[in-house]
Amino acid sequence: MSEPAEPQPPTPAPAPLPARASSWKYTIALIALLIAGAGGWYAYFNSTAMPAPPDELNALKAYITNLAKTQALAAGYADADADLVADPPADPAKLLKVDEIVFSVVGTDDPEAAAENWKDFMTALGKATGKKVTYLSGVNTVQEQAQALAEGRLHVTAFNTGQVSTAVNTAGFVPLFCPADADGKYAYQMEVLVPASSPVQSPADLRGKAVGLVALSSNSGGKAPLVILKDKFQMLPGRDYKFSFIGDHVRAVKDVAAGRYEAVCVANDLLARTVAAGEVKPEQFRSVYKSDPFPPLCFGVPHNLPPDLLAGVKAAFTGFAIPNTTVAKVLKGGQVKFAPVNYKTDWQLTREVDDSLTHLLDPK
Repeated sequence: MSEPAEPQPPTPAPAPLPARASSWKYTIALIALLIAGAGGWYAYFNSTAMPAPPDELNALKAYITNLAKTQALAAGYADADADLVADPPADPAKLLKVDEIVFSVVGTDDPEAAAENWKDFMTALGKATGKKVTYLSGVNTVQEQAQALAEGRLHVTAFNTGQVSTAVNTAGFVPLFCPADADGKYAYQMEVLVPASSPVQSPADLRGKAVGLVALSSNSGGKAPLVILKDKFQMLPGRDYKFSFIGDHVRAVKDVAAGRYEAVCVANDLLARTVAAGEVKPEQFRSVYKSDPFPPLCFGVPHNLPPDLLAGVKAAFTGFAIPNTTVAKVLKGGQVKFAPVNYKTDWQLTREVDDSLTHLLDPK
């Protein structure tokens, strides 16, 4: 039943009409009114039409241009066994001279916290290799991390899914292990989330909406959704939907749960951690799309690590149990050990995403 109408004030008596001006003055006034109205409509249309966000779009174009240059092993690396990973140098003199193993996870602005979280694994790594292990400091970005690896200053490290192929091709990274469950399985999916009250039922409904991405370097938070929205739903960024970069998966989940974005694209392993930590409630959002599975965070070494140290590194990962260690603070959701990976097969879908992304904005 509708609400009763509120009492309305009495209608005032109309004011006396002004004396009529000459007809040509009325004509000029009418034309001016039409021009003003048209201008106002044009301004309104432009303000509500789909603008291409210039900063984000320019960043996307630059990223695609650079990504296209990193789709194969760089000059200087060999791949005689065709496993798509750089071979160890044939000349033993080109192997790294390692007195102290330098370890890191993904480039972070808080290396002290990361070192504390990975303290127990670093201890195990030291025992398995017989070397002192220190955490890499002064490296805040993935680019700096890859450079340290290529220069031989970093010996055991991890890259997020979306950066693994670039690290393999440009820095000689050799993927070895992923965090896994008790059965040795490792995978996550990209999910598109919307607020619980949203009318959106499918990515096809995102046309004209504002979509939050995490970062261009993120597979599930950037590259995969851009490619999937184009290939499966014929939607391009800037043309069919607005987009911006949030910078963090957890923040993206919180933002969509709070209704600050009409949709976000995130990794569902990080989504599960955010829910498990009580930072959002499942009833605050809905998932309207899940991708095929991708491999998660991956640990590896430079291609020129000496064989004896490589054997020790592998033994450290294989023998490490995650529960009841400092590492369990950051690896949650059923991850209890490290499982070996096969870059050629496990990262095939990720490489396909990268290749498709390089053609995202190609003219038809």
